[in-house]
Amino acid sequence: MSTYINLIEAAKEIGITPTSLYKIVNHDDPAKRLDPVNRTTHRGDGGYRFELNDILEYKKHYVKKDLTSMEAARRIGRSTTFVHKLIRDGSIKFYEEEYRGKRTYFIKEEDLDRYTEENPDSGKVETIYDKRTGLFLFQPFGKDDQLARIIQLKRVNNRKIDARLKTSDDQLLTYEEAASQGWSPLFSITEKKPINGYGYAQFEFPIPKAPDSVIFTVIEELFKQAGPANLKITSEHGKLSVEVRKCVLLGVMPATHPDLIDKLRTFLRSGEIIPKYDGTLIETGLTPITIHITEKKKLEMIRRAEDNNMTLNDWIMSRLG
Repeated sequence: MSTYINLIEAAKEIGITPTSLYKIVNHDDPAKRLDPVNRTTHRGDGGYRFELNDILEYKKHYVKKDLTSMEAARRIGRSTTFVHKLIRDGSIKFYEEEYRGKRTYFIKEEDLDRYTEENPDSGKVETIYDKRTGLFLFQPFGKDDQLARIIQLKRVNNRKIDARLKTSDDQLLTYEEAASQGWSPLFSITEKKPINGYGYAQFEFPIPKAPDSVIFTVIEELFKQAGPANLKITSEHGKLSVEVRKCVLLGVMPATHPDLIDKLRTFLRSGEIIPKYDGTLIETGLTPITIHITEKKKLEMIRRAEDNNMTLNDWIMSRLG
């Protein structure tokens, strides 16, 4: 014998609100609807009625047991894109099932725990600036006549940052250890608004070995004048890639800062260094063009860019060489 329940009881059984269930019942896509037994007569019946077996069957596909890729990403403090990359690379176990009308990646809690145990830094995201503490990458610290710099800055979560300092005698200290030993920042920076305009000028520096290297002084100046919102810094194969949006380094001129200007020109890989009466202009050297392609071709290009974790512009530039 069939058992029938009303909309409120059905929503409670599934674990959603009556409003959400009402939307499912009246979904635009027939394939995603949940049909009551009295759709045509529900007004006279005082509301929708559902067969309990239909609700239990629907619940199997609506109520999840494991973590979606988005939930897994939140657990380890990374983006959903990062988790999808782990899935594509085979770095984490997953399975795919129909969930709420679409194919969805799922990860078991024990598999996520295993991944984080084997990759303890997976929840840390490299950053160049922490607004809460004011710490920034390569920030100089002093104690007596000694010098140290932040050489690693990783975000653990919204309230915690993992900073490591290297001293002139090659000691590696956590920020907490450095503070307890009397190390303090030599200066701080103020936030700047994001600079309008497309693209960056790019510099490629060798990674300095000494904390007092003029290369660090160059990067300090970029932090001071452009601000962290307009900088990108990455390290790979013994090189520091520093990208900066179009900006003026006020007061920085060949007559006053010859070593700094020389390093900017020497390690510039794309863009222009232009002297001005009041400082030095860092120009991206980029200019826009307009092309017309079919919508199909555009979507194909966007898909290929996303497959390579690149913006559309960067992907096109990579194809041009």
